[in-house]
Amino acid sequence: MTERLVDIAVAASVATVLALIASAELGTQGGPRAYLGAVALGALMLGRRRWPRTVLVLTVLGLFTWYAGGLPPIGVAVPVAAALYSAAETGHRRAAIAGALIALGVSVGFRLREGQDFGYVVLYDGTAHLALMGAAIALGELVLARRRIAALTARQIDWEAERRVHEHNRELSRELHDSIGHALTVAAIQANVARQEATRRPEATVDALGHVTRALSTALEELRATVRGLRALPPPSPGDVEALLKTVRAAGFQVRADLGAELEPAAYALVREAVTNVLRHSNGTRVDITVRESGDELLVLVDDDGTPNSATTSSSAGAGLAGLRERAAALGGRFEAGPNGPGWRVSATLPSGRSGPGTPRTRVVTSGADRAGSDHIESGPRR
Repeated sequence: MTERLVDIAVAASVATVLALIASAELGTQGGPRAYLGAVALGALMLGRRRWPRTVLVLTVLGLFTWYAGGLPPIGVAVPVAAALYSAAETGHRRAAIAGALIALGVSVGFRLREGQDFGYVVLYDGTAHLALMGAAIALGELVLARRRIAALTARQIDWEAERRVHEHNRELSRELHDSIGHALTVAAIQANVARQEATRRPEATVDALGHVTRALSTALEELRATVRGLRALPPPSPGDVEALLKTVRAAGFQVRADLGAELEPAAYALVREAVTNVLRHSNGTRVDITVRESGDELLVLVDDDGTPNSATTSSSAGAGLAGLRERAAALGGRFEAGPNGPGWRVSATLPSGRSGPGTPRTRVVTSGADRAGSDHIESGPRR
């Protein structure tokens, strides 16, 4: 809702500024056509988040149409700046730079062809427009970088919480090992005593078997308590999945999520870590997430369109991939990561149903392929 209000405000601002500039220059030119053109160029901003490159192209073409129709001069940077910002904000830096250069180049060429002064057109007016459009692109880049930093910060917090859970589980396993080991040692010793005294001292045998019973009962109680604690760890909920997809979109990526299979905790953890790897190292603008069943296996794919480079295989990225590989291996699955066409792919194959029957799972069916797409999420076992 907030983003839609911002888009409406941007559209109204662009239309108002263009209408004011046109009205100051109208005289006998344009008339209602100028105001209609201003509204049309402003209305394009309503689609700037969903179709940033398309909006940029249409804005540049609309600017050329404006001047070709003999309407009052409105400059170059003002109608194009908002579209350039939106393209850069959504990660389309090259398209923004190309659009700015094309708009400025064609404008300068037409003005020079009409006989306007070269010094004024190129050195004064052209430099000012270039600086304004460059500032719009730079602002979009800064906003995109800030969103990705915020997303990474949130993931770092999640990592820290997960690390603490792992440390707790390791401490729990050590305590369980010590307590059960102690109980079984006592039971073994007392069972041996009972065997030796079975014929000579029946009362000692009964006493030893009592020790065995108490030791085994204590071990079973501690084991049950530990299992209850581990089962209390929540599986991924629909809110977890929604938050993960929202984090990726907030970082400036377009997301296509095809999670038609039951999302088990292990698969969710792999998806989350692979997406974090994308946020940290990818220079792309799109992420495709796929989780589907293939026989008795669960296939997890995370693709992005970032160009593989040295940053992708750096020590930090390698550590993240190593963690994913270890997690998949621990679950009895397979893991691969590497270039996939122009981008990068992380894939894992896990045994399906490792959570056991009746374990809550999350099923996600997506209906959109863009960063504004909606995700329909249901919780519960598959019917």
